[in-house]
Amino acid sequence: MAAVTTEHPATENDIVMDDADDTVDSPSLIIPIKSSSSGSFIEIFPEEMTETSSSTLLQVLKDEDASLSVWADAALLYVQHKQHARDASAILQAGCEHPGGTDEERKRLFASAGIAHLTHAQQTAVAKRGGSSAKDDLSSMADNHFTQSSKIDNLYPMAWMGRGMLNLFAGRLEQAGFFFDTTLNECGRILPALLGLAAVAYLEKNYDTAQRIYAEAIRSYPARSGAAVRVGFGLCCYKLGQVDRAKASFARALEIDPENVEAMVGSAVLDMASLDETSSAFNSTMEKAIKMMSMANLLDHSNAMVQNHLANHYFWKWTPISGTVEVEKGSNVVKGTQPIPLDPGERIRIGTDFETYVSEDIGDDEEGKSFRMKDQWKEPSTGGLKVWKKDYDRVETLAKGAYSSTSVQDIQAESLFFLARVHHVRGDLEHANQFYERACKLSPDLSPARFGLAQTLIAQEDYGQAAVNLQRVLAASNTATDALAALGLIEVKGGKKMKEGIAHLRKAIDLDPLNPDLVLLEALALQQQETNYSNSLERYKKAVQLMERNGRKISSDIYTNIGVLYHETKNFDESLKMYKLALDASDENIDERTAKLENVGLDGGTIRHPDNNMFYGYVDSQLKIEYSTNQGETTKLTIADSSGKDPSDLPFASGDYIQIGESFESEVAGIEKSSDFISVTLRSPFKVENEKEPAEDAESSIEKTLIPIHVKRENDRMKRSSTISIAFNLARLHEAAGRTLPAVELHKAILKRNPAYVNSYLRLACIAIDCGALEECAGWLKIAAQTAPGNPEVLTLIGNLHLSLCDWAPAQQVFDGLLGKKVPNVEAYAMLSMANIYFANLDVAGKYKKYLTYSADYYKRILTKDTANAYAANGLGTVLAENAELFKAKEVFNRVREVSGDAIADAHLNLGHIYLAQKKHPEALQMYQSYLKRTEDGTAPISSKSRKDDKVNVLLYIAFAYFDWARQAELFNNQKAAPADERYKKAMENLEVAIGENTSKTVVLTYNLCMTKLQAANCVLQKLTRNIRRTASEVEEALNGLEQSLKTVEEILEKKQDGSLKVPIATSTLNDFLTHCRSNIDSAKSHLEDERKREEEANELRELQRLAAESQRKHQQLQDQLRKETEAKIQEERDLKAREKMRKVADLSANWEMEKAAAAQKKVKKAKVPEAPPASDVLFPEEEEGAVNTKNLFDDSDDSDAGGEKPNEESELNKTETGGSTQQDLFGDSDDSDDEAVSAAEKGATKEGEQAETREVEPVSTQQELFGDSSDDDSDEELVPQTAKRAADENDEQPAKKMKVADDED
Repeated sequence: MAAVTTEHPATENDIVMDDADDTVDSPSLIIPIKSSSSGSFIEIFPEEMTETSSSTLLQVLKDEDASLSVWADAALLYVQHKQHARDASAILQAGCEHPGGTDEERKRLFASAGIAHLTHAQQTAVAKRGGSSAKDDLSSMADNHFTQSSKIDNLYPMAWMGRGMLNLFAGRLEQAGFFFDTTLNECGRILPALLGLAAVAYLEKNYDTAQRIYAEAIRSYPARSGAAVRVGFGLCCYKLGQVDRAKASFARALEIDPENVEAMVGSAVLDMASLDETSSAFNSTMEKAIKMMSMANLLDHSNAMVQNHLANHYFWKWTPISGTVEVEKGSNVVKGTQPIPLDPGERIRIGTDFETYVSEDIGDDEEGKSFRMKDQWKEPSTGGLKVWKKDYDRVETLAKGAYSSTSVQDIQAESLFFLARVHHVRGDLEHANQFYERACKLSPDLSPARFGLAQTLIAQEDYGQAAVNLQRVLAASNTATDALAALGLIEVKGGKKMKEGIAHLRKAIDLDPLNPDLVLLEALALQQQETNYSNSLERYKKAVQLMERNGRKISSDIYTNIGVLYHETKNFDESLKMYKLALDASDENIDERTAKLENVGLDGGTIRHPDNNMFYGYVDSQLKIEYSTNQGETTKLTIADSSGKDPSDLPFASGDYIQIGESFESEVAGIEKSSDFISVTLRSPFKVENEKEPAEDAESSIEKTLIPIHVKRENDRMKRSSTISIAFNLARLHEAAGRTLPAVELHKAILKRNPAYVNSYLRLACIAIDCGALEECAGWLKIAAQTAPGNPEVLTLIGNLHLSLCDWAPAQQVFDGLLGKKVPNVEAYAMLSMANIYFANLDVAGKYKKYLTYSADYYKRILTKDTANAYAANGLGTVLAENAELFKAKEVFNRVREVSGDAIADAHLNLGHIYLAQKKHPEALQMYQSYLKRTEDGTAPISSKSRKDDKVNVLLYIAFAYFDWARQAELFNNQKAAPADERYKKAMENLEVAIGENTSKTVVLTYNLCMTKLQAANCVLQKLTRNIRRTASEVEEALNGLEQSLKTVEEILEKKQDGSLKVPIATSTLNDFLTHCRSNIDSAKSHLEDERKREEEANELRELQRLAAESQRKHQQLQDQLRKETEAKIQEERDLKAREKMRKVADLSANWEMEKAAAAQKKVKKAKVPEAPPASDVLFPEEEEGAVNTKNLFDDSDDSDAGGEKPNEESELNKTETGGSTQQDLFGDSDDSDDEAVSAAEKGATKEGEQAETREVEPVSTQQELFGDSSDDDSDEELVPQTAKRAADENDEQPAKKMKVADDED
């Protein structure tokens, strides 16, 4: 951008020629004096610009009425020498507002002002001053100036360049490339357009094109391109992997401009990246690079990249502390030659490789020349040592400065990562987690930050989120062994993905097979399941082999784990060996293994059993016994040279164990003093082995032997806390192996040295039970309850007692202590209690956020270990609700009800609150009523001081739900607001019940009742405007409620003012209530009068309506009576017709009998036939006259039906069906529908062929319609005599037989 503003274009050709001339000049600024007639002027030299304020220069330009070209030159010179566009943009902005000037001057001034504003916006964004609004405002001003310039000359190149820069700054790369490319096409290969096009290509990651354009700019304008173009070229080379060319480019940039910060950073970073730690020039090159970074930081304190690199450097660098120190072997006190500026918790290094932390107890040295460290000095006592420390404060300062100096999210994420690492290494995991999380949000691909976040989440036992972050790390780099190992351990710990976890661990081992730490992690993972104990042992052995091969020390924890595995697999001997190796490995000082004569042990906790020999040894007492060869076995021995000594002078006493000679051991039973010597009585008889045969001369052969005495004394191993767990495991091994006495001895020794070690109390109690010593068991449990929180039931009972009394601090102390001891099976309950305590104290001033976070953490920790813990889920739901995450909270509470079988009453109350917040009042009331029922029957736990108080609280919740529901209904302000009145009444009813149940003397409930009455009265008064009916009684009831409320609140206010009653309600609130109440009373009285008048008028109208309705009723009764009489006449006529039809049926039945008799006579006459007649004669025999008349009676077929020839079967069918049709017509009641039905039946009979024979015997099918009133369900068979039916059957069978004979003859 500086290259653009250095131009002084008058025309397009001038611009091209000016860029083509590759000279760098810095002319002075000449301002002609307006009042001078001799051509005087003011000249400001470039070196004077740094001392000239923008306000002074601006005032001179205004006073002298300088031309617009002078304004532009002044701004250009200001930018070149002050390196900031803020003052230049102010000068140009004032110039744009200055009147006059030619079009050439004005378009140049407008374009220059736009570029200056754009430059200012960019500098503002980099420095993060003014926020995004200031940047947007400057960009908008630049856009306006470019527009003004384009209005004067639409093809002005400087305006096109400004447009390109504006789009480039806004990230619109395609548009920016268009403007730069157009400028090149119009004006030639000018430097500003080349640089803009190169920047676009670089941002598009087209590094080849960007490199080519930068190279063209350098070749075309070697002087004007300057150092910045070389830096851009170097960055392109680096992106293309051309590291040597990048280094050369940065070096050339530094030659041109030794203070170019970007070139310094690039050169230093490349130098550090190419360093070889084994090279002899490593230190010098590194020091040179860091010096260059430091110089860049001095030149530009706002360069975030420089600050991040320096922060990373100082994070790993050890900073020396002036002076030297000395330290003794086995001591943790460090003494210096001068004051040592160290704070507790700081990480230090003494000498070359001993690293530790400064202890919290830094000592009482007033001069500050000494301090304590956490670990003991293991090397021999040494002086003149140098102390080094980590300068984490400098790292933190640099990282914070980098974060505040840039708006680039990737760079900010790196700064946050450095801050997180500082907090992480200091043990502040909470803040480390926050910074890691923020870094990951800004730069999701920053794997180191994500891995650090996973580490803090693991420490917080949030294994689910930790696994998610580790998977994202592996997605970016699937060869990250640390991430693979951590993810594998998490999956193994969860228990649900054991195979996947082992697979991840083995993949990490495959990537780094010689790393013993990875093998140890696999062994630890396999150890989580009993079925994998053998495989875990093998992996531990492999890890030990790798560590021994690498010369690494094997920690006591590894040996302890191996011992536990051998213990669990019943290999007790190997387990004992591993525990002994663990003890040896835990000895920070080899002298701790050596027993000392003065270490007699603790009374009641001495270790003497041979199976516990790793904790004691025999020490030379400097005493000897006199033993005569003729003594034989004896229990009484004389101490040599004990004349004149007292038994108290001896280094042992009765009860001690001594060793005489090489192998004899016995307990001292007693010590006696005689006049000349001191004798010792032993529990076991002593005899010297390999005794010689006595000589013949006994007196001359007696020899006296002096044998040394060694005393059993303890070593210092049990003084270390790290040994206690190993000793406990040894005691458990003794129990499993049946060695009860050494087990009891070790447990007692542990308790004497660590009285709060609960597990030993419990194990002693279990041993006593196994031995049948119930009283001793009770004694151990009693001691455990008195001395340490070892009994879970006692702790739970004490904690719950404090909780019921709302004694939060003691309860927290009890459950916190229980959590610290990690007592099995009650840890979840203790965490739940702690969470509830924090949640119950959210109202503590200044602790809301902190306590809410603690509460949520405890609930999450419980659910991490036990996802089915409904109580923890219910608590987490309350936290979500407190954080206004109502939807999630509701889902949690519903899930709690499902999992717990609706046994947790609090879930109902919490759901009620959620529904109320969501304005779902019916659901809220249902939940509140359910909880109230449980409170009344005693199934809900007491959450307040008494069950009555709980009931009052729930009644208050219910009342408020009704109240809020009514207020919500009133918002409609129309007929939909009608239910509000009833809801206000429900609210008042519940408040009255609550007041009756209330045991405290608070007036809040009374005030709430008065407020509800006020709102209810207001609702009644507004019914007319909402087009809702109301009565005078409702208005009168509202008026009475208002008057009662007014009186009650006046009394409350009076008592509050005279101090006779403590009222937790503001006086202003009470006065406002009284004002509204009085106003509503006046309005209610007016409404009541109007309503009474309205009701009187309504009563009169209702009376008139009643009389009219009575008259209408009587008229209707008369009409009904007339209708019934008419219906009776019609029914009588129908009955008469029915009787007539019955008579006709009887006549028809008689005709049928006559027809059957004629048919029978005809059969007799034709019994003997001389030859076979024609088929037509057989099927249609001649009939008598009487029969013909009967047939014609039912025959209503037309001539067309009788004319044509039909098959024999069809003729017989037509005879029968035609008869049926005639019977219907006989009575004159058949209609067209009946004719259609008969016709359909005839067609069906014709199509069915031989099946017609089975249908022709049903002539009564038309008789159903004879009476007109029969239904389908009625049977007509009752109208046909049985004899007629049988005759019809016979007639049906005979034609069929004749037909068969005819067929056979054919």
